[in-house]
Amino acid sequence: MNQRSNILSLALCASLVTGCASQGGNNQLIGTLAGALTGAASGAAIGGDWKGALIGAAAGAALGWGTAKLLEYRSTQVRSEAEERQIYGVTERVQSPLVKVQKGSNSPSQLSPGGQVQVATNYSVLLPQNMTTADVDESWVVKKDGKVLMELPPQHVKRNGGGWQTNASFAIPKNASPGTYVIEHKVQSGTSYDTDESVFVIGAA
Repeated sequence: MNQRSNILSLALCASLVTGCASQGGNNQLIGTLAGALTGAASGAAIGGDWKGALIGAAAGAALGWGTAKLLEYRSTQVRSEAEERQIYGVTERVQSPLVKVQKGSNSPSQLSPGGQVQVATNYSVLLPQNMTTADVDESWVVKKDGKVLMELPPQHVKRNGGGWQTNASFAIPKNASPGTYVIEHKVQSGTSYDTDESVFVIGAA
């Protein structure tokens, strides 16, 4: 089998594994494998040999972060819109939906590879006079050293005006490297959005 055929075979394997990921199962394991295969194909194409493929596979394994899913998700309204207006000193109705993240947090603050992180986002929604609900997107991104490693599935919800608390959890890949990680909590409604950050540390396995 020539080099071109090998590269095409790797690319096909990566696409098949990624397709399986959408069918459920162990998403992080599948994602890591798909990332490694994709990286191997890229490495072989760029490096022109299988040494490049091995280097690409090692780098591509980190892509397994990108396939993580929410293990749980729940939300609760914790304040009325009147209470939110009092918090911000707002006396008049806004002209369009306005969101503001009060606090983004996570627990535990330190864990080992393969552990689970609980994330919590507390935020406010203020609505115009003619609206009773607004479409809101809640999302979380995990970063390390300024690079995005994982984007958790965003939640597209309808919210009444007031204060909201969302709680979710996700698993850390077993091959996660030690270091400090940042979670960006983001809430958006239309053109209004706000973010906050929380931090966790992964120790050596």
